[in-house]
Amino acid sequence: MKIVKVMNNSLILARDENNKEILVMGKGLGFRRKSGEEIDEDKIEKIFVLKNETDTKEYIKLIEETPNEYIEITNYLIQYANNKLRGKLNDQIFITLIDHISYALTRYKKNITLQNRLLWELKKFYPEEFKIGKYAVEYINDKLNVNLPEEEAGNIAFHFVNAQTDEAAMQNTMLTIKMLKDIFNIIQYKFNITIDKDSLNYSRFLTHLQFFVQRLLDDTLIESKETFIFEQIAKEYPEEVKCAKLIGEYVKKILNKKISNDELLYLTIHLVRIVEK
Repeated sequence: MKIVKVMNNSLILARDENNKEILVMGKGLGFRRKSGEEIDEDKIEKIFVLKNETDTKEYIKLIEETPNEYIEITNYLIQYANNKLRGKLNDQIFITLIDHISYALTRYKKNITLQNRLLWELKKFYPEEFKIGKYAVEYINDKLNVNLPEEEAGNIAFHFVNAQTDEAAMQNTMLTIKMLKDIFNIIQYKFNITIDKDSLNYSRFLTHLQFFVQRLLDDTLIESKETFIFEQIAKEYPEEVKCAKLIGEYVKKILNKKISNDELLYLTIHLVRIVEK
């Protein structure tokens, strides 16, 4: 394994035995080393495999422009997350997280705050990743004497979620989060209420909706020919049924799928609990 370029004392661009460019990290790995020399493999802590030549050039440029302190913080946070999470993190997390942290700190210095509109959903669906995100913000704030906001915990958490899933799974995850957020907005608009996201009924409904959206994506919706119970519920709770049907129209628009009376029934039952005073 030979050195192509020394990025800093702890990071080297190298070529492996298959002549593939890789990023190699380890404390003191690049100290007083030169291109063409063999790497001291005993000092290697982490190897990042790069996708292609274009990515390699972009990554090198990014690393060269990033303060070494940010790189060390990023590497520490990745190691911390690896010890906390079950899923294996892909190698791209090193680059994407360096990029994000650098950009977040640039925004902070310019007093620019970007609202994370999925903050609550990330807390609910990915609690472990969110805890890591919160720890990361506290760690960065302490190390660099800054005051990054809680929104950044959600943004960093999202990077760790993304690093554990493949592209198709991630697309489904993001679609699920979007749909759940939209459905709650439909409910709040229809009944002119603000849903208490700390309530037990909210947690129950959120769980139901997660499985509901998963059934939609898997084409396994609950369906039967029995209509009596739904008709009775519709008479007793007409407004909740109307809201359930609005959700059905939304699903039709987004996924081009029609939901059954059974699914409408379960939605209505949860809606009754959610909107009850």
